[in-house]
Amino acid sequence: MSSASADHNCLSPRYRSFREEASGPIERASLDSIFDLLSHHRRRAVLDLLLTHDRPLTLTDLRNEVVARERDTEITEIPEKRVNGVHVDLYHVHIPKLVEAGVATYDRERKLVEPTEKLSQLEPFSSQL
Repeated sequence: MSSASADHNCLSPRYRSFREEASGPIERASLDSIFDLLSHHRRRAVLDLLLTHDRPLTLTDLRNEVVARERDTEITEIPEKRVNGVHVDLYHVHIPKLVEAGVATYDRERKLVEPTEKLSQLEPFSSQL
């Protein structure tokens, strides 16, 4: 049995089904690439928010939700420095990574993050985290 076949067989049936039925660029991405997208808690939070709302969200709305989740409190209770740090991290690191993977688009003028159809292909993986 080849290494690739062995790797495929050790996956749970849910993930094997995803790999066999998915279409588009995510299908051809390695599991490493998919798991890399899901490897950071802030990216997972953004993905969850985009999947939950299924509509474009402003960077500010995403930032506020991510900060509130991290601190388990209202955004008004969180120091401005912390909020700004998360904004910078999302803008410079996490949103570009999601755009590069094709699961979201970012409109700089409107500061709007929009899910693409490819995002739904990550749902079987993100829902397990």
